[in-house]
Amino acid sequence: MKNITRSVVLAATLVSAAVLGPAMAAVTTQGSVQTVAMRFAQAVIHIPGMTCSNHSCATTVYMSLIRLKGVMGVGVDESTQNVTVKYIIGRTNPAVFLKAVKDAGFPGTLVRGKRA
Repeated sequence: MKNITRSVVLAATLVSAAVLGPAMAAVTTQGSVQTVAMRFAQAVIHIPGMTCSNHSCATTVYMSLIRLKGVMGVGVDESTQNVTVKYIIGRTNPAVFLKAVKDAGFPGTLVRGKRA
């Protein structure tokens, strides 16, 4: 019964910490919760070969990026052939995105963002 109560309190605390905005809840070994500030950045990658008419190119690029650790969001604009990646600084970087896009079969060029 004690473990169930601890789990409920922990879940409620994590939910409360999650509404703080760009922060992440971290649980200490004593069971208390700390919030850890996270910084986000965006990178824009131009992918000139993303021209499939049935959106399969955009889907392939999207899936190759969204699965990466530290990526919070991916936006694909087929008309400009640009991809915007929102990510957590320190968990990943634009060089990882370029490799993922290349591994998916598309040459990409970093338009905005910092190379690691």
